Amino acid sequence: MQKPIQKNNCGLKNGIDIRLYWTDAIWASGICLMFIASLELFYRMIVKYNGKYPSDMRAFTHGAVTDGEIHTRFIESLFQVFYNLNHATIEMNIYLAAVIAAILVSNFIVLRFFLKRDGIYDSMPRWVVQAMSFIAFFTGPIYFPILHEWFYLHSFASFAWQSPTYQTMVLFSLLAMLSFLAMYLDYEEGISILWWIATCITALLSASAKPSHIIDFIPAMIILFLFELFSDGLEEAKKKFSKLFIMGSALIPSGIYILWLHTMEFGDVNKDGEEHHVIVGLHVLLGHKGAIAMFFFGITFAILIFIVNKDRFKESKYLLTALIFLMSVIQWAFVTETGENAKHGNFDWGLLFGDYLITLVCFSIFLQNIYNRDTFLNGNKTKQRIYFALSGIVLLLSVLSQVTYFMIILSGRSYMK
Repeated sequence: MQKPIQKNNCGLKNGIDIRLYWTDAIWASGICLMFIASLELFYRMIVKYNGKYPSDMRAFTHGAVTDGEIHTRFIESLFQVFYNLNHATIEMNIYLAAVIAAILVSNFIVLRFFLKRDGIYDSMPRWVVQAMSFIAFFTGPIYFPILHEWFYLHSFASFAWQSPTYQTMVLFSLLAMLSFLAMYLDYEEGISILWWIATCITALLSASAKPSHIIDFIPAMIILFLFELFSDGLEEAKKKFSKLFIMGSALIPSGIYILWLHTMEFGDVNKDGEEHHVIVGLHVLLGHKGAIAMFFFGITFAILIFIVNKDRFKESKYLLTALIFLMSVIQWAFVTETGENAKHGNFDWGLLFGDYLITLVCFSIFLQNIYNRDTFLNGNKTKQRIYFALSGIVLLLSVLSQVTYFMIILSGRSYMK
């Protein structure tokens, strides 16, 4: 175990121990470097440096705040406030880079939360979890040129460096899920009003960045509640219902916002006389070229972890993440829209986050496999060696693919290819 370089008891009611390790400085330095790299990348995207760096950045950091249109997204209103300060984009640029840094910190917090709940966090060095918070950020679809014509478009769920709304959604979606689980897992002892408020606010911010995740989160939560409601018989269900309803009500504001946004976005006739509608059907899935390959190479690491540890996903916290991912796949596979916005893939963003979330959470299980080997594959050493070898290869290919993609983005090439 690591030895702390500092221990400080703050003298509160029960005392708060703050232990700092030399590896914390490395982790913090890594976050700072990502902040600086993101600051430069997003600046180049905003100004379209040398005619390159295509993205949605300029549309949101310049176009959306100068066109005089009514803002329907939180990030547009925030950027309008920033722009009104000095009619420049520097504040927006700093915000976007800070979001990336905050996602890395959130990764660590999520992993720590799951590992703490499973009672294993204190038995492993903190630097391991810190390292995994970075590795998870760059764990995504495995790219093979033979199978994928384009890097981003056909790779299932690479991180959307070009989209400020997606990045904001990832941050607040992670916090919303974490707040909800912190409230839900201890609800029998009483519902924490602070976690309820945190869930309500972060879910609303997530929805107002991009609604896709909350569209997945709400049905996933309902299914989880149904399992919980009828797990102990009808009498217990009556006792649980009111508490479950109260917890679920934390998502009502974000649900109302999505319904309002739907009335704003759909059904109108554009200047070409074309109506904008949501359409649902199997033909949406059939329109995704190479869907099976996209799915397999998109979440290879998570698939491997699930196969070996499928019983773990019966636990509420892991079940919720699996349900969110399932709902995101359903949304991607069966829902799309007509009109000009059809090419924007607005119903695909939930899949990108669903993939990101399930992969991140699988790192928690993977770490437990490493540090508590008696709990999986019946302790069979041969099977475990094969599993760790395959996991290592898949993880290496995944990280190399996404780091390569990040370097492509940094070079100014199209995020599509």
